[in-house]
Amino acid sequence: MSDPGDLDAPEEIGCLEAIETLYAYLDGELGDAQSLARVEHHLGHCRSCYSRKELELALTEHLRRSARSRAPAQLQARMRKLLDEF
Repeated sequence: MSDPGDLDAPEEIGCLEAIETLYAYLDGELGDAQSLARVEHHLGHCRSCYSRKELELALTEHLRRSARSRAPAQLQARMRKLLDEF
């Protein structure tokens, strides 16, 4: 017989579904509470997917920090030239 407390447990999802929704999850774009709960439940139990989430968060933070830096003058000149030719 099942435990009545299990009625509130989120539906189990596999790694493929968790990874397919990971970016929407990280960007706060999962529209409904049930999808959010399923992904969080999976991340709480799957070391591989949790590690992927942590990698994506670290990469995003690195890119955010890098975006604050100015591009080298040579790169800026090349980009201007490419845009002018376009």
